[in-house]
Amino acid sequence: MALPPNEVKRLSKEELTQSDIEFFRDRYDKRFIRALRAVEEGRAIKFSFQPSGTTKWVVRGQRREYLIVPQVFCTCRSFYHSVVIDREISMCYHLLAQRIAEIRNQYQSIESTDAERRKMSAELRRTD
Repeated sequence: MALPPNEVKRLSKEELTQSDIEFFRDRYDKRFIRALRAVEEGRAIKFSFQPSGTTKWVVRGQRREYLIVPQVFCTCRSFYHSVVIDREISMCYHLLAQRIAEIRNQYQSIESTDAERRKMSAELRRTD
């Protein structure tokens, strides 16, 4: 689920052109637009927990927050159904948003404690 180097290079540019947006929309359809919007709206969050130094990513979606394991996993239903079961797509828009946010260095950064990490992980594992 890693983005190819040419896509990372395009996303690394300071300003995305209309051509860039069309390129990614052709590759990822509406998921790219949704992912880019999530990043621009500040819905990608990187948590750093101390003293362990553990990092967790969360993307706020339409209905709730989703735990992201970068380039591997998302707790959303779309990931489970469309990526794992049906194998229709390689990643949900939440995973794509996390990657865009990381590449463009455009995310919220929150520092907290390991006790809070355990609470957060329990909450994010619940299913609706």
